[in-house]
Formats: sequence, structure tokens, C-alpha cells
Amino acid sequence: MRGKLLAITALLCLVAAGAADAADAAGPVTAGPNTYTGNFAVAGGSAGTVAKPKAVAMTETLGMGSATAGNVGAPLVDIRTTTYGVMAPYAKYFPKCTAGQINGQGASTQKWNGVCPAGSLVATGNVTAALTSPTVNLLGPGAPCVLQLWVYNAGPGAETFFFTTSPSQCDGLTTGAAAAWTGKISQQGKYFVTDTPEPGDVSYNAGNVGLFGSLQSETLNFKRLTVKHAGKVYPYLESVGCANHARPFTIAYTATESNSGSPTVGTGTVKGTAAC
Repeated sequence: MRGKLLAITALLCLVAAGAADAADAAGPVTAGPNTYTGNFAVAGGSAGTVAKPKAVAMTETLGMGSATAGNVGAPLVDIRTTTYGVMAPYAKYFPKCTAGQINGQGASTQKWNGVCPAGSLVATGNVTAALTSPTVNLLGPGAPCVLQLWVYNAGPGAETFFFTTSPSQCDGLTTGAAAAWTGKISQQGKYFVTDTPEPGDVSYNAGNVGLFGSLQSETLNFKRLTVKHAGKVYPYLESVGCANHARPFTIAYTATESNSGSPTVGTGTVKGTAAC
């Protein structure tokens, strides 16, 4: 009897440990009609300190689906992330490319982001999405859309986002169907914060043709970049340390079920920790 009790106790301990591990995992989280996942990884060889920061690269992984079988996720209107121990204080020293440059000179010459100066590109990524009509109420699977995501330094506090694609990759849509747009970056204590509103033509009115563009997955890779200014070398992203040998992060998603972008259907927040 005593052995049986010990076995039951051990099993309960394993179950409790498993539950604790699950609580620390990065998703999935259900909010409104959507389910969300996400993760971060920062690489640079060491964590660095405030006194001796370390240039780093960073990978962001996003995922979205529907809480209803057979549907696609409601399109996003905003993605906000916070990542511990990362800073980007030297954007002013890097070449920049603004949304205005891509949507102006880039559009008129059909070079698009080809007009951006060397050294302004800070991240590249891949996005998969599904295109559906709002009239079918998110009924999937939708038409597949594969895009390449380009992120440029736009000066202190800002980054420029731009999609490229082709008709065969994205249900007839081409590069330029969605204009370049601007996201915000900031620092809150030791947290690096990004806030990226999703304009209609990349989300709830995809390509300006009245479709829902429902994110399915996104992987964005920030390069380990440096620039030389006044005889010194500065990183784009730097690490200034960890919290108990880990790097806490949050990803907050806000969606809509309207092709006007309003009203929204709440925020789903994924929390986790990256290795550090």
C-alpha cells in the first residue's frame, strides 16, 4: 500500500512539473476567433551587460490560426512585442529607407525596395497567409499567399516594412499591391518594444481588393549588423543582459473580423522565455 501511495505521489509530481513547464511555454493562446503562437531567439555568443553590450542577431517566429475548425484566423490590425535585454540605440548611424521612398521613387520606377540604400536592410523574413472573402466569414482554407518580408531602418524609433511577392505565389497579387508601411520601436527599461500596426492592404483589405489576408506563419531574421561612425563601430541590435539566465518576451496580437479594420476582437498575448 505504501509503495502504491509513493507511486501515485510521484505521478502527481510529474504531472505538476509538466503543467509548470507548459505554463512557461510560448503558446498557443486562444483569443476571440484566433489561436496564436510565437517565439524569439537571440544569438550573439554572450549576453553582454549595460556597460559592455554585445552585438546580436534576433529571430522572431509568429503563428496564427482559427479557434474554429475549417476556418482561417481573423486578420490582424496590430502586432506588439517586448523582448528583455535587447536595445537598438544606434539607428541614427545606419543608412535609412522610409516607406515614402519605396512608395514614391520605388513605385514610380517599379524598383520598389530596390531604391533602399545599402546598409539600411535590418531584417528579412518569410510569411505565409490565406486569402479569403469576408462574405464567407473566415471559412477556410482560402487561397495561399507566400510573401517575402523586408524590414529597413527608418531612423530612430522607426522601421519600414515591405512585402514582395508574385502572382503565382499570392493568388494573382503582385509586389506593390500592399504599400510599404512604418512600425515603431522603443525602449522600456531593459525591454525592446516593437509596435507594428497592420494596414488594410496587408491584412483586412489585402491588396486593396477586398480580401482578408490571414497570417498563418512568419519568420523574421534580424541580422547581426554593425556600422562605423566617427571611428567607432556600433551595432543595430545589442544585448545588455538576461533575467535569471533567460530572456522573457511577450507578443500581443490584435485582430478584426471587419474589412474596415474596426471593431477589433480583443488581444491575444503569448508569453515565453528565450534562452540567454
